[in-house]
Amino acid sequence: MTAHRPSIRRFSAILISGALASKMLGFAREVLMAHVLGATLIADSFRAAMTAVLIPLAFLQNESVPAIMIPMHREALERSDGPRSLGALTVVIGLLASAIMLAILLLGEYWVNSMVGGFSAEGRALALHFVRLMSLGMPASAILNVLCAGEIALGRTRLTNVRASLLNLAVLSGIGLLAVTGDAYFLAYAFTLAFNVLAAWGLFTLWREGVIGFSGLTGRMIADKGADFFRRLRVLLALPLAEQGNVWVERLTASRLTTGAVASLDYARSLTESALLLISQPVGMAVLSNHPPKDVHAQAEALLRPLLALTLPASAFLVIFSTDIVRLIYFRGAFGEEALLLTSHALRGIAFGVWAATLGWVLVRLLNGAGRNGVAALIIVSAYIVNMGFNLLAAKLYASPEQGMLLLGLAEASRSAVLLFGIVLVLGERRKVLMLMALALLPALLMSALGLLIQGTFTDLLSRLLAGGLGYLLCLGFAVGLLMPDMGLVALRRLRRTFRVKGELG
Repeated sequence: MTAHRPSIRRFSAILISGALASKMLGFAREVLMAHVLGATLIADSFRAAMTAVLIPLAFLQNESVPAIMIPMHREALERSDGPRSLGALTVVIGLLASAIMLAILLLGEYWVNSMVGGFSAEGRALALHFVRLMSLGMPASAILNVLCAGEIALGRTRLTNVRASLLNLAVLSGIGLLAVTGDAYFLAYAFTLAFNVLAAWGLFTLWREGVIGFSGLTGRMIADKGADFFRRLRVLLALPLAEQGNVWVERLTASRLTTGAVASLDYARSLTESALLLISQPVGMAVLSNHPPKDVHAQAEALLRPLLALTLPASAFLVIFSTDIVRLIYFRGAFGEEALLLTSHALRGIAFGVWAATLGWVLVRLLNGAGRNGVAALIIVSAYIVNMGFNLLAAKLYASPEQGMLLLGLAEASRSAVLLFGIVLVLGERRKVLMLMALALLPALLMSALGLLIQGTFTDLLSRLLAGGLGYLLCLGFAVGLLMPDMGLVALRRLRRTFRVKGELG
């Protein structure tokens, strides 16, 4: 099966549009959850349950897995064996995820206690009920990852764009039903139903279109496909282990800080993940969907220049205006002063590394696409180990819950920094890359200075944020001029031409 494959730029734009729609729904979900639940025991328990359900599936659907699945399906398409290959891989992953689901159902109490042992007995019991309901969506979640990879290998984005949006809609519905009925378990019902409905629809649609096929499959073929997948994955198996270990340490530390710490950390992360969802994942998937680049260094530089211009001043903006942003977005209903304090401190810490995380995850895909999966895995594992060490240190150093939240945020920022600089060391041309970073640091420092000036000048919340936003646009223009001078000159010429035409017409 052959298909017209869009360019990286066009494919990235398609993925970004889907991610933007998903992020808008996710933003609405977080705002509504903050309004209805705030940083309460129910919010903590639901967040913990979601993590408890998704962590055991990490080695089947974490960020490294598409680096295996997409090239596998692309190779099968070149052999004209795409549908059966995708069907066999779907069976393998579905059966394995079902076995994990059964283990969670049987051992859920031990799993919850080990993850959020700092919760009260009531909180652990509530999280366990959530886990048992939500685990029923685990096989569907893993299967969806296979189907999405199969579509991306074909240059399509439908399931990838729909998946997160539907999940957000489902959780929004669950929150609404909770607000009306007072039954917190509607959150779990909605989560599970969304995954199962979308997986069933995806399987039926791809089967009808001939993208996936199950006829003629034998046990030997399924076993061979599974063996091939895990043979390729083995070099990356340390990644989900490191990721799971990091999330486990983070959740355990947060659960011991205070009630609401787990939820507050996720509220903060929902704001900083915009860069990852809107930029890193779509651009990274587009890089993977194409054949390995002939000149990795040239492509890395082409990606770094616009991303540095966009993200470094944005990180500075988030650090300076973290409390204002949280107050504007979340501060209403059940989200009170304590939640504001916890979330804003977590946001400030994470924001220091937003730029590095965005660049790092895009450059990881360059390594994956070039077949350097082992090196990529080593860097990512090292980043998670640093994050875990910082989390463990934070558990001993914090003097107050809000200080503990700041340290947890900085721990995530340290992971981002190790990820980016590790990849830079491997890619080569370090002097050139570091020079680009130094140039981008100038607009970021300007954003910091402007932000502090604005904080001391404006007393009204909206006025501060509006002035800060205008300051960011100014710094973004400065960054574009420094890092992409050709683009800056083109923009200036267009502006000059526009004003000249208006003057002549006037």
